[in-house]
Amino acid sequence: MSRRVWTAAAVLAAAGLTFASVQTTGALWRDSEAVPGTTLRAGSLGLSTGAGSGSTYTFTALAKNPVLVNQAVQAPLTITNTGTAPLRFRLTNGGPTVTSAGTTGGVTVSLAGAVVTDAAACTATTGMGSAFPTFTATAPTQGVVGIWQRLDRGASQTWCVRTTLTGVPTTASVTYQHRFAFAVEQVR
Repeated sequence: MSRRVWTAAAVLAAAGLTFASVQTTGALWRDSEAVPGTTLRAGSLGLSTGAGSGSTYTFTALAKNPVLVNQAVQAPLTITNTGTAPLRFRLTNGGPTVTSAGTTGGVTVSLAGAVVTDAAACTATTGMGSAFPTFTATAPTQGVVGIWQRLDRGASQTWCVRTTLTGVPTTASVTYQHRFAFAVEQVR
């Protein structure tokens, strides 16, 4: 055979091997497998704090009139999963909102929270820190890194929240409320 024939045969053989190897490699990238008994579930997330709902809650139970500087007030807060799926939540923001007209300044409070067994366990001697760490706030937007808490569907958790007035404005009296914001996530 001539040299041209051998060259052509070699080129055809090389092209055939290249084509075959590309097809084999391509086959390795394409694969599928059926998984029997797979269930996909969808649900909703809902968190209810006290008598309110949504991610922001004004906690009127902490109100006391008058309150003195360095005086602590505590109240239970019941948090309920109203959705159809388990969730986890935590406090992300909290603090006072001044509600009295004509006030020329805010208040400063110290806030602390604990998970308790029920409302009766929220007392002046309740140890704090298991719901969120103690922090100082002058506005309801004060950030806090609360501790993630899990709630199954329909479950509730009670917190004992304590506030201490630590600073007052220049006005003779002031009225304020506490506002909290929560983060909620799906539990996988």
